Amino acid sequence: MYDRERVLDILGWGAFAFAASVFFLPVLNPDIYWHLSAGKYTLAHLGPPRTDFLSWPLAGAEWVDFEWLPQVFYYLLHKAGGFRALLLFKVLVLALTLLVFRATALLYGRRAALPFLLPLFTAAIMPNCDLRPENFTLLFFSLTLYFLEKSRLSSIPSGVKFRAAFLFFFALWANTHAGYLYGLALLGLYAAGEFFTEELPYIYGKAPFARPGRSLEYLKLFFLGLAASLANPYGWKIYAVISNHQRHISTLQDHIQEWAALDFNNAYQWPYALVLAVAMCSFAFSLLRRRHVVYAHFAALLFFAWASASHSRHIPFFVITGLAFTLALPWEKPEPRRRVLAWGGGALWLAAAWWFYSGLVWTQYTGKAQLAKWGSEGMAAFLRANKSELSGLKLYNYWSWGGWLGWELGPEYKPFIDGRYLFHDRINEVTGLSGNIPKWRTLIAKYEFDLALIKLDEPNLPAKRRLAGGGETVAWRPAYLFYLPRKDWAVVYWDYSTAALVRRAAVPAAWLAGHEFRWLRPGDTLNLPGPLLAGELPLRELRRELDRYLRWHTADHDRSVNGEVPAFVKGLEALCAGKGAKCAK
Repeated sequence: MYDRERVLDILGWGAFAFAASVFFLPVLNPDIYWHLSAGKYTLAHLGPPRTDFLSWPLAGAEWVDFEWLPQVFYYLLHKAGGFRALLLFKVLVLALTLLVFRATALLYGRRAALPFLLPLFTAAIMPNCDLRPENFTLLFFSLTLYFLEKSRLSSIPSGVKFRAAFLFFFALWANTHAGYLYGLALLGLYAAGEFFTEELPYIYGKAPFARPGRSLEYLKLFFLGLAASLANPYGWKIYAVISNHQRHISTLQDHIQEWAALDFNNAYQWPYALVLAVAMCSFAFSLLRRRHVVYAHFAALLFFAWASASHSRHIPFFVITGLAFTLALPWEKPEPRRRVLAWGGGALWLAAAWWFYSGLVWTQYTGKAQLAKWGSEGMAAFLRANKSELSGLKLYNYWSWGGWLGWELGPEYKPFIDGRYLFHDRINEVTGLSGNIPKWRTLIAKYEFDLALIKLDEPNLPAKRRLAGGGETVAWRPAYLFYLPRKDWAVVYWDYSTAALVRRAAVPAAWLAGHEFRWLRPGDTLNLPGPLLAGELPLRELRRELDRYLRWHTADHDRSVNGEVPAFVKGLEALCAGKGAKCAK
């Protein structure tokens, strides 16, 4: 006869390993770079930054770096082991979160549910599992829920040591991430739910008004946590950061995926939608058919359902509470005839889980700890080598590049914008630029950039071009030539996807003469055969610019076009060797 508990343990831990595979996805978060810069600053100055030291538009402006503690960990880990160490640290924090959730499920004796539950849990929180300070909030929130459920099923701890530990826990959380507010919300909801439960006899007229008991204890813990949140380097000012997020919430929803509302077209949110449906239907069944409800659970479920449907970054908090509270319902053992349906449903879910993980999780494995490239290694090398001429200029960069630039090239180069809350009021200015020439011109005129680092992903635009023998033709030109016109701006670096242009008046003429690409410009090379064959473009100039291009690109620059550019120039030389060509040597 088999040992049922042993089999369940094996299946449960197997499901744990299966579910934890979500945590090994490579790092995508572009904000990790400014987190690294801030961590380095904190260690160097023995304290977190008080003002912006990274960007040039807001240099010296007040910065409440409420995530300063994880940034120190990130910097030390990156220094010791690069992105691989950061990835393993992320895995550790999220695996601990999964362990705490497992322990919560076991409070209700639901060991048999773990093989089905754990893969669903991690699939539902997968979009929020990148390397972020929020990883700590998921762990601390899970610990808070475990404590509340354990105390609900037994008794609330008391005493000086417990309260001191509780104060330390919330102070640590507040210095890690602003998500401690979710923990406070959970405490407040438990206090409200318990108060309603205590006063039910009074509400129904069966007893006098009762003096609050457990609800008062939860409320005391709420205020202890609130007081502990002020034990941070910035005091009450961390609430100004939260106010900033709320003030710009509509902008964040429009431009940042994690702030967007629930989207059923997003396959990565389907597991959350399943959790939402299961939890809400289970509570409705329990309330309507069995007249059973834990009011603290009901209040928290409604709150986090609303929060997660409004902003996808709140999804993990509903998943954690919704699944736990569903397990806490007084489920009865199914009748024999219904067990077949239960096992069939379980098998169907496992098949769906395998499809989800094999199609949407494991396909993202690359063997590298860092998947995304923000900016360009070749561009960074070029800017580093020419910092004496370029580093003091007003630099334009894309929003997602700012953290990388500050980390790779600071403090000599200061980005224009990055992902910090300081720039929330500028997001609308720097988004929707692709192909929008008037918006580009407005932005450039407002900030008076001297150095522009751009992406080569805009569509070419038609422009009239005069022919040497008279007449006109239509040529398709790269979009940047319309908002960074050649008479004012010069291309000084480019590769497969990025380019650097400098305002001519901002650099010495001699330096510019040795670095400008007057002809061999990205996106414009197809317009070269005409001028070349007409003798307007000497071949020696083209060869000189080819040598200049290859000088800044080595074989390991993954965004270079080393093979294509020489082959293209050779093709032009072959044209010039043809009969009737008037190429100037």
